[in-house]
Amino acid sequence: MSDSTRKDSTIGTVPDLLAHALAMETEAAERYGELADQMETHRKSAVAGIFRRLEKAEQKHLDELTRMCAGMTLPHYAPWDFKWSSNESPEAVDIGQVSYHLTVQGAVLLALKHERQALDFYAGVAERTHDAEVRRLASEFADEEREHVGWLEGWLADCSPADMLTLDDPDPPLGQE
Repeated sequence: MSDSTRKDSTIGTVPDLLAHALAMETEAAERYGELADQMETHRKSAVAGIFRRLEKAEQKHLDELTRMCAGMTLPHYAPWDFKWSSNESPEAVDIGQVSYHLTVQGAVLLALKHERQALDFYAGVAERTHDAEVRRLASEFADEEREHVGWLEGWLADCSPADMLTLDDPDPPLGQE
């Protein structure tokens, strides 16, 4: 079992799965957008471009999910009741791991980690559920995340030596705001 799921993470109904998926895609789209904005502020256009492309992909998933949920009543979860292992969804990049020193390679590796966690979450749901429709949807969502993992692995393979260089900063900031 991956770190992105809890031992008690069985999701047994379609509304439960969709509530989790909406939360995950919302957090991911918002976080990738925030990271792209921050990297643009620091004139890290290549890194910003990676995060912006991922933001758009997550927003597309979010739009599809929103249409799928039209007319359904979904359960409301308090942030601590979601069935993942941390306070944020598996796909939300930890903002504390991002600085203006982030290289293209570093951005890809960071995003890859979280896309794999999202894939593991959905694959785990599909594996543990007893409901055929939950299994089908979770497998479909896992396939979408697998596609993102594929993009990122391709980008990683295409990284040049320049994409791995960091700047030397004798006076780094204490935090990024």
